[in-house]
Amino acid sequence: MEKSYKIKQIILFALILVIIGAVALNIIDKKPEVVTPENPDSNTVVNNEPIRMCYYRSDKTASGYYDTAWLKLNILGNIVTGEFDNLPAEKDSKVGAFEGTVGQLDQQTMSRSGTAWWNSFAEGMNVKEELIFKFGDGSANVGFGEMINRGDGVYVYKNKTNLSYIESMSQVDCETLDEKLLVEKYIKDNIATVATNKPVLGGSWYVTSVSVNANAHTGEVAYEDGHIQSKANFLYNYIKTSEKVEITKFEVSK
Repeated sequence: MEKSYKIKQIILFALILVIIGAVALNIIDKKPEVVTPENPDSNTVVNNEPIRMCYYRSDKTASGYYDTAWLKLNILGNIVTGEFDNLPAEKDSKVGAFEGTVGQLDQQTMSRSGTAWWNSFAEGMNVKEELIFKFGDGSANVGFGEMINRGDGVYVYKNKTNLSYIESMSQVDCETLDEKLLVEKYIKDNIATVATNKPVLGGSWYVTSVSVNANAHTGEVAYEDGHIQSKANFLYNYIKTSEKVEITKFEVSK
């Protein structure tokens, strides 16, 4: 009788192990349900956060101003949105947001190409135009060439195989670029109050060039009032959570 009871216990224990194993195997093998256009009723949420990539270039010219350009990319699959600003030191700037598509990684150049429609603003005019750019880990550049009106007010490249590319922009941390651009904007918007010297003959200060080093929290600014020109170096504090900028030191150098 005791022997029979022990046998039953062993069999019961074995059955329990089999059931536990089957349940565990089912959990491991079960694939998560993916939300797709063909499966819109799924309650499973997939990660639709875009990949952010940012690039920046700022070169000081012989006149002491800066040739600046920056590119922001938000990539989700093959769809890209972003912003491109080209700000040459002594020429007209062209800035604006864009949307388009990006191709697959080129294994030879280890870069990708993008084609987008750029809602550019230059010389007081808004124009929709084609934009071709190349980017990868480390650098990016944008192609320029002769543009023609395709007949509906949208401008396209006349010859896509004969583009000239601007100087490469280096990849930077997107949060660092955001800070740099925010501080630069703050200086431009508030130069009248942050400058420690005064304009002359009833003029008002306006910024002609500004460059910020977000890592060191320093910057340089050139400004004028229509009569005289001035330059200064400054230090600042930046509070990320509130995007607040505080100029702690402003030294006029000219």
